[in-house]
Amino acid sequence: MASDGKAAARKHPFRRALDNPVILKELRGRMRGRQAFILLTVYLGLIALFIVLIYNAVFGVESLTWDPSSRQIAGKVIFGTVVLLELLLLSFIAPGLTAGAITAERERQTFDLLRTTLLSARSLVLGKLGSAFSYLLLLILTALPIQSLAFLLGGVGLGELVVSGVMLVVTAIFFCTLGLFFSSFMKRTLPATVSSYAAILGSFLVLIMIFFLIAYFESTSFGSNSVREYMLTVAIWVLISTNPFMAAVMSEVILVDEQSLFLTNSPLFGSSSLTLPSPWIIYVLFYLGLTFIMIIISIYNVKRPDR
Repeated sequence: MASDGKAAARKHPFRRALDNPVILKELRGRMRGRQAFILLTVYLGLIALFIVLIYNAVFGVESLTWDPSSRQIAGKVIFGTVVLLELLLLSFIAPGLTAGAITAERERQTFDLLRTTLLSARSLVLGKLGSAFSYLLLLILTALPIQSLAFLLGGVGLGELVVSGVMLVVTAIFFCTLGLFFSSFMKRTLPATVSSYAAILGSFLVLIMIFFLIAYFESTSFGSNSVREYMLTVAIWVLISTNPFMAAVMSEVILVDEQSLFLTNSPLFGSSSLTLPSPWIIYVLFYLGLTFIMIIISIYNVKRPDR
């Protein structure tokens, strides 16, 4: 018996995650219905449609078809478009999977029953999150064959594939956690869903607006103070790196222009430069940190007795 207990303690983390009854229940329920397969079909169909349109636009001129440099440019454009489109689709699909994870239990009046079982709040939150993230991971993996079309044209390296994959996975788990976070303390699914999408729009739009405002105030107010110059550069770089689209685009630009995967010499507003980490590194660390914080808060909200 003691050896069985030790074997259970040494069980692989992936197997322990699958032992979570919430993950098994949610995955079975989701994959039994038509909705999961319809969503997967629409997701891949949209990506394929955009690739066809871009391919026809790039190779619309017959002379470009046999030009190696044009083929490499087309490969980069197709790959970048697929990644950006996946970022957009995942950011809007993910909250829809988790915004009703807890509120739906409250609306069905089954939440109190779950809390009386041996299932801990941590297992409930991680189970809901794990089931939604597993489905999003399926979406990311099924799009890989479409992404691989860019390798036939050239211009795309292993570094770009790794960076894009890491950013997509982090984006998926963050936006899943975002929906679950709002679902953990709201009473109804609709307000939780609206709040999740409002936060997403804020991450896309507000940060861009702040970036332009900072640049504007620098050009009109700050002058040539080197300390302010450095501080403003770091602030703008962080804002760029925490916006999904801008982080992806700037990471690609740095990789192509400077052949650097980790660091870049960012030009300041003056004549100096500052060595900064590539945007994708800040993006990953920032959103993984937010994800961890929101998971902790969500577990606390689930434990907290309803008022």
